[in-house]
Amino acid sequence: MTKCPNCGAELRFSPEKQKMLCDYCTSEFTTEELAEAEKPVIDEAPAAARSTEQTAKDEKEFAEATRVYVCNNCGASIISDENTAAAECYYCHNPVTLTGRISGEFRPARLIPFKLTRPEAEEIMGKFIKKKWFVPNSFRTQKQLEKMVGLYTPFWLTDCKTNASISAEATIVHSHTSGDYTITNTKYYECDRAAYMNFEKIPADGSKKLDDDFIDSVEPFDYNDLTEFNMNYLAGFMADKYDVPKNDILDRIRTRAGDAAAEVLKADITGYSSVSIKQKNVNLIRTDWEYVMLPLWFMTYTYKGKIYEFAVNGQTGKVAGLPPMSGLKYGLTLAGIFIGTLIIGGIASGFFG
Repeated sequence: MTKCPNCGAELRFSPEKQKMLCDYCTSEFTTEELAEAEKPVIDEAPAAARSTEQTAKDEKEFAEATRVYVCNNCGASIISDENTAAAECYYCHNPVTLTGRISGEFRPARLIPFKLTRPEAEEIMGKFIKKKWFVPNSFRTQKQLEKMVGLYTPFWLTDCKTNASISAEATIVHSHTSGDYTITNTKYYECDRAAYMNFEKIPADGSKKLDDDFIDSVEPFDYNDLTEFNMNYLAGFMADKYDVPKNDILDRIRTRAGDAAAEVLKADITGYSSVSIKQKNVNLIRTDWEYVMLPLWFMTYTYKGKIYEFAVNGQTGKVAGLPPMSGLKYGLTLAGIFIGTLIIGGIASGFFG
């Protein structure tokens, strides 16, 4: 049987569509696309590629040298090396329980080591907080900053080959003046573009606990710093165990690849006054996956029963997070503005009256 180049499930032929279909990940392939899928996505094999024997050895070493803690409150799983103890959950700050070792399958192929130290991350987050006028006072404290933890976050990086196409409407606009009138002439054109495209290292986080949009906002990372995983990098830091398998993020990868491909194809339509995409289609005809860990200085803050997430990119220093607004502070500020306006208005009325 022919295997799906994206998820490895068996393909079946659809007489209706005259294509090979994957019932597991909903991919579709023509004969030409399956042939294209056999070609390498990139010229060189991934740097993390290992022999089966070496992979088994690495996974055994990882399993023996790591511990996993589980939070009984929110269910988060925290990985650390055997010399780093976890006392509380990085997410909800409740006590965690040591449950033993973790399977070697959770060993990442590569990671980006932390570049920012804790003091540097606290300084960056402190400056971020100072710019927020209406946050609660307890959010501004050093005690809150001390809750920040160095966290290696699970990511899937995907190399993919796509067959993409767009249909667009383009216009050419000419205007001229005749007497007191401006006459505009607009011509419309239908434009189609299609191409095979390769994309490298499309990221998607592998944690259900962290919001996708939140994690996306702390990107990008510089993947030139990806380094083969070594237990030494984990010393003193925590790691999140992935709980989203690669096949479950295929739709996110398809969306990201499709958006990027559409913009590339749109840029090829030149010589017009405007171009707007009316329809786009992308087929993933091959995906190669790599499991990696990326560095975040991560912090949560609980306000009125809601958990707010904040992060500093541990490589670049980019900050992500939307802090809560103190209703009391906001109301006092509005009241001050209102009273100030009345006073100024009264002074002005007396002066001019």
